[in-house]
Amino acid sequence: MIGVVFKERQQVTVREFFQLFKVPFEKYINGKHYDVIITTEDFEIGNCLPKLLIVSKNGSSIFDSKHHIGLSEKKTGVLLSGNRYKVPIYGNVTTIKSSGVPILEAIGEKIIGGVRIEGGGQKIIRIGYDIFDEIEFLLKIGQGIENAQIPTLENHISLLREWILDAGVPIVEIPPIPQGYDFIACLTHDIDFFGIKDHKFDHTFFGFLYRSLSPFGGSGKKTSFKNYRKNLRALMSLPRVYSGLTPDFWYPLDRYSEIEKGLKSTFYFIPYKDHPGLLPTAELPKYRAARYEVRRYVNQIRELINNGHEVGVHGLDAWCDTDKGIDESEVIRGITGDIKTGIRMHWLYFDTDSPAKLEKAGYYYDTTLGYNDAIGYRSGTTQVFRFLDTSNLFELPLHIQDTAMMFPKRMGLSDAEALERCREIVNDMEKYGGALTINWHDRSLAPERNWDGLYMELLQLLKDKKVWFATAMETVSWFERRRNIVFHSVVFRDGKIRWKISGAEKKDMPGHIVRIHYPLKHRPKGEPSTSNDFCTYRDISLFGNSEFDEAIPTG
Repeated sequence: MIGVVFKERQQVTVREFFQLFKVPFEKYINGKHYDVIITTEDFEIGNCLPKLLIVSKNGSSIFDSKHHIGLSEKKTGVLLSGNRYKVPIYGNVTTIKSSGVPILEAIGEKIIGGVRIEGGGQKIIRIGYDIFDEIEFLLKIGQGIENAQIPTLENHISLLREWILDAGVPIVEIPPIPQGYDFIACLTHDIDFFGIKDHKFDHTFFGFLYRSLSPFGGSGKKTSFKNYRKNLRALMSLPRVYSGLTPDFWYPLDRYSEIEKGLKSTFYFIPYKDHPGLLPTAELPKYRAARYEVRRYVNQIRELINNGHEVGVHGLDAWCDTDKGIDESEVIRGITGDIKTGIRMHWLYFDTDSPAKLEKAGYYYDTTLGYNDAIGYRSGTTQVFRFLDTSNLFELPLHIQDTAMMFPKRMGLSDAEALERCREIVNDMEKYGGALTINWHDRSLAPERNWDGLYMELLQLLKDKKVWFATAMETVSWFERRRNIVFHSVVFRDGKIRWKISGAEKKDMPGHIVRIHYPLKHRPKGEPSTSNDFCTYRDISLFGNSEFDEAIPTG
């Protein structure tokens, strides 16, 4: 059991953090023995010394003088590295001066952000930042694109896990990994267009005309002959498309069904035609408005649902206006008949007040938090989380977006470069678990973008892994069920681990697992386990069990 001492204002953050690092914990009770204590606040520890005390504070602590720890200046914007993990620190970092072993050091600077001290059968980790303030920043504000590639929150969890295991304390954890898989893949599509037939001599039409005729396709990089020929053929077919004699090459639904071949995906539809939306102080550009009327496609949308796909709201004003958010959801709910609805904002508009507005409008989840000009981890996590200012609204972070990678004024990557960047994120998912959320837009499979080849390569990369392909709604529901699992007791005694857990459900989706991490020096004899360089672990299925109570030998 981990005892946690924290500032009163950090209560919600602590609770959410331990839904992501799902291990047994409780608010510290004076006089009770804990194997591990994590503190961001001064307190009297008494005689019940833990095996590991982690002091996380960006200023002086009562533990510093007792353990001869010196402090020097504070600094912001420090990138720390510990073992294999990088953690950008967004608040203050106090430099630690001690004879202990450095465990966190700044990259490119002479700053020690954390040390390990041993003595009297006890280990102390002293780090110079407040971990729960860092978690709050990630979940409320998020990272800038300079650190987009770092899963910072997951690295905070990994560092804590390693420090605990290094102190000789086993860990019982419910990881964000579906039973039988390594991670979840969530394929999503923003439907900004339903066909080029809706665009005649407007901003979109002339943009298509220019990019189709240009040998560079408007990207700054020379278009392949094959794609250039596809663009010219599409351009020449326009009269027949407008007259209805030829299928519209921008119509997205059939093409996605063909490429994804039975995989589940989620489509977000714009609720209003010719409505660009509003900023709090000004009207948005008119070309943000969709030119299609979603109610014209009721049969097609319901066919998507019948084939196992999900349909959600591609919101316009919901991010800044609760009443408009209700109206937008009612349009899509009127088509789908679903009570629970998810949303992604058009152009990824979002601010710190958006979660409360979306929750009040009745949305089950949002999946807006990503980057328009980068790919990676805006919230620093691979996991679904609950917004700190809400009670019921979940966030499914967006990790990979086609336009962010491929548009010339954004990342401007080639297909090969984009696939390699995607591969790096897929490797992270295999390492941490969680849900990889991909957004591939409606036009991206068609001329003049022609990103269908890249998308098929990305799908094949995922198919070669142990991946559960799920809709956004299924993904969020799986994480919500994981949150509902409760540790009633976890006891390490007489060379055994005993626990009791309730709330595990499977229903119509993969179940959950308990992962027992053993420090290497406590490796269980004769037990099947998986090893890495700092621990061994054993996975035990939880699905189908509402109660669980078992003893596992620890060697």
